[in-house]
Amino acid sequence: MKVLFCFYPLFVHYNHGVALLSQLCRQRGIETELYMLDDVDKFAAFLTGKQYAAVCFSAVIERDYTNCVPFMRRARARGELVLLGGVYPRRGVALPNCPAHLVCRGDGESLPDFLLLGDDRLFQEQMIAPDLNALPLPDYELFKNIPFDRELPFMAERHDKKVLPYYSSRGCRSACTFCEVRNQNGTYRLRRNVGTDLRCLSQRYQPDLFMIGDETLPYYDKRWRESWGNFHHPFVAYLRGDCPVEQLAWLKERGLSGCAFGVESGDETYRNDVLKKGLTDEELLRTVEQLNRLDIPYAPFYMTGLPGESMRQQAATHKMREQLGGFPVTFQYENLKPSGRI
Repeated sequence: MKVLFCFYPLFVHYNHGVALLSQLCRQRGIETELYMLDDVDKFAAFLTGKQYAAVCFSAVIERDYTNCVPFMRRARARGELVLLGGVYPRRGVALPNCPAHLVCRGDGESLPDFLLLGDDRLFQEQMIAPDLNALPLPDYELFKNIPFDRELPFMAERHDKKVLPYYSSRGCRSACTFCEVRNQNGTYRLRRNVGTDLRCLSQRYQPDLFMIGDETLPYYDKRWRESWGNFHHPFVAYLRGDCPVEQLAWLKERGLSGCAFGVESGDETYRNDVLKKGLTDEELLRTVEQLNRLDIPYAPFYMTGLPGESMRQQAATHKMREQLGGFPVTFQYENLKPSGRI
């Protein structure tokens, strides 16, 4: 039995979820193969003469899904069982006239049970993986010779480096009103063997740098810090702008060589009363001062054009962008659909 994993690489040519599903399948004796979607006719030619138990598509954002649709239609027309999953379907968005036979709206780690036993609960329920410690390390051999290219702004000079993604948690303890994470199923979940994981991945794949993709690195959790131990390797991650000084120093000692954090609005009242960020100007300035002292590059993220935001508040955001420095990234929301979430 063999399954084919496909996704449309708009911005990132690596897919952690696909790599994890591949490892879960291989553990159960199911062969896996990867196809990076490009041209529909080329894809159809690739499928010719092959037999798959399922052709699985993954969509992270809406444009991923839109670009996948012609490929799903072609695979279905050829008689393939077409499955769809990923971050975008998990949001619960409507998928009218979706070409997939089945859509996974939760975590897909029980895919082998469907393929081998016909257990279709992952398509009927918003299932989650309650214990991340029961999951194996991803199968990055599936991406051999494919560079990982989800770069933070300060990583441009490291384009020749081998970067490997890793996730040590799912969910987030914050309750920011604008964030998609709070609308996804599942609570904050923690992996408790981080140091062992990273050491194993380091020995197996020899990366120059780890990209830890957790929504927010759970450095505030004592269990997480204990599971990391004293392992040291260069890594970048997403933090909060109020990371305590002592924990920043702890992360630096273990290899933190770049980070990103959300500021969102330069107006403290709007940031906290409307966006529910829970982050003061004083905390932001303290964090940036410590990052500069430790020589850790940082990318503050901002948003402008939000519903109800005044011109004065937008001006405050641009002023703070200049004040904090680093490698700022600003998302514009002026063209947000009235019916959409922030």
